[in-house]
Amino acid sequence: MWNKKDNPSPVPGQTHTSVLWHLAKEIFAQDEITMLDKLVRISPFDASLLYLLDNSLPGPSMTRMNCKNEGRYEIADRDIFRPLQYCGMHFGIAIKNNWDDDSLWQMRSVVQMSSLHIEGLIKNIGSVFHLPLGAALRNQIVKAKLDALTWEQIATYTHVYNDAKHNFGHEKDTHLFSVEDAVLAYFVCRKLGIKLYPFADLATDITIFEKECDEAEISRMPQWILDYHDKATKR
Repeated sequence: MWNKKDNPSPVPGQTHTSVLWHLAKEIFAQDEITMLDKLVRISPFDASLLYLLDNSLPGPSMTRMNCKNEGRYEIADRDIFRPLQYCGMHFGIAIKNNWDDDSLWQMRSVVQMSSLHIEGLIKNIGSVFHLPLGAALRNQIVKAKLDALTWEQIATYTHVYNDAKHNFGHEKDTHLFSVEDAVLAYFVCRKLGIKLYPFADLATDITIFEKECDEAEISRMPQWILDYHDKATKR
């Protein structure tokens, strides 16, 4: 099973974990923080709680993203929503492996794919599709549309994203991101995404993700999702 270790700092004097918890406590309600804290502390990891919290948020949760093995978004928005499908895939690999030590190899990818959801939204908002997140965030159109707090939160998060992309300076045979980091990054980006949707020019009707798949569609989901979906809905 995974063991949390201190991570190299994305912000001087702070670990990834501390930065992500700071952001989470700014953007989540107290009851959500309580559930998030339970999720990252409980051992063994409770995947049904992961899905329960995910489904409590509006928008594209891992179990509402796909129906009939297809993404429920328009192809024009692929850069925004496709990364969340990868998050589900990487979490799914860890779940099927019972969160063994090899599951830590999936966590950097969860952080990076979660971040790409935000990068895709910011690029869309500013129509600056050629820029990386940091530069796109500084675009004047983006700064004019976002409130100051949301802008600062994304700017802070960008340090975590940059490390997921570029930082391989951690000790040999260790991992830059823990399971706790990946879970926090995923939910921070889910919540930030919800704040950004109203400003984005989306081809996708975001309310589609509030609708459950019908029974025929649910039956085609991978069995590991069905198992944990059933546990989550029975809580």
